[in-house]
Amino acid sequence: MIVEKKERVLNTDTLGGWLILIQVFIILNAITWIGNLQLFYKLLGEKDILIKGKGAADPFLYNVFVYYELAASLVFAFLSFVVFYFFYKRNRRFPLYITIYVIAEVVVEGISFLVFGSLADSPELLWQKLAFKSVVAAAISVYVWKSKRVKLTFVH
Repeated sequence: MIVEKKERVLNTDTLGGWLILIQVFIILNAITWIGNLQLFYKLLGEKDILIKGKGAADPFLYNVFVYYELAASLVFAFLSFVVFYFFYKRNRRFPLYITIYVIAEVVVEGISFLVFGSLADSPELLWQKLAFKSVVAAAISVYVWKSKRVKLTFVH
């Protein structure tokens, strides 16, 4: 009796499998950063009113926070589109770019938590956001470096 072993052949002509989740992650991240950009751009004009009305203990730190978040939102909104471009171009360096992108997000969130955590009404939410981004970054990084589909799709 001859048992025939069937090998699964991965189709690299389409972006499928878990790569769909990577695509959704990039798109949702871009939308989130653009929303943050809009929010902090609005806050830029109203920050003095908010500082006086809220009675901020450290107005300088609050100003720095608004500018920091505005700059981070601008940079990451742009980087989301860059990563998206390399994803669809199936650039061989996409795994490196997405890894740098998600690690940079964790670093920016970590700095935000450490430096500006005292400004938050609920620092636990900042901690949860940092923890969530860390888990997502680890999962994406491991996937793009270990997956056969990713290697066949992006490494020519």
